Amino acid sequence: MKTRIIKRIPQLFIIMILTGIVILSGCSNEDPVTTQADNLEFNYTGSRDTAESSGALILDTVKILLKDIKLNVSNNNNDSMNFRTGPYVLYLYLNSPVNFMDAGFLPEGTYDRVKFMIHKLNDNESVPDPEFADAGGRYSVIVKGSYLGIPFIYKSAKSAHQILAFPNSLFLSPSGKTNITLKVLPYIWFIKNGVYMDPADESNRNDIDNNIKNNINNNFRIFIDNDNNGIPD
Repeated sequence: MKTRIIKRIPQLFIIMILTGIVILSGCSNEDPVTTQADNLEFNYTGSRDTAESSGALILDTVKILLKDIKLNVSNNNNDSMNFRTGPYVLYLYLNSPVNFMDAGFLPEGTYDRVKFMIHKLNDNESVPDPEFADAGGRYSVIVKGSYLGIPFIYKSAKSAHQILAFPNSLFLSPSGKTNITLKVLPYIWFIKNGVYMDPADESNRNDIDNNIKNNINNNFRIFIDNDNNGIPD
């Protein structure tokens, strides 16, 4: 009996030592996870904001599919920080207060531009809103309203990269929060030579789509808006 006990003690010690090594190894991989508070809030608003005031065009619903929202580090065209990848449906409430899009943390630094893409869904992407895909294809912008009292639904399949400069560079610190607002002016999409185009007329489609794609400085504006009133600080 004594011989058997002596032989088993080293085995018990070996098992205890190995168990302890496993426990210590497991603990070393479970460092506390630290998170940083959001230092940037991204909001948006919509407005008529056009000199064309005939009342011929009335927009009720504007939806834009955005993707790859980034902030560009000042004086470095190749250095951008991801804010939101998307796709994200921006439901534009016209002439309403500023609406919340998202919040997050970006590294301390100075940023001079916002980059994003107006994005037509690819075939392999899930549809975040059923109106962005139908038997006719997939879309990036959907606008509903009326022209001369006749209802219309306008769907654009255009994709476009947008780069918007802040009027004043944005500095983000690790503490505190800065609010920025994206202002969208969709009525301008439907103006040519100072007058509204009929969205239901297919002969106007190329002009409207080009307005959505190309008139960046007129259609979209980005600015620091810490008091959330839709006006640059």
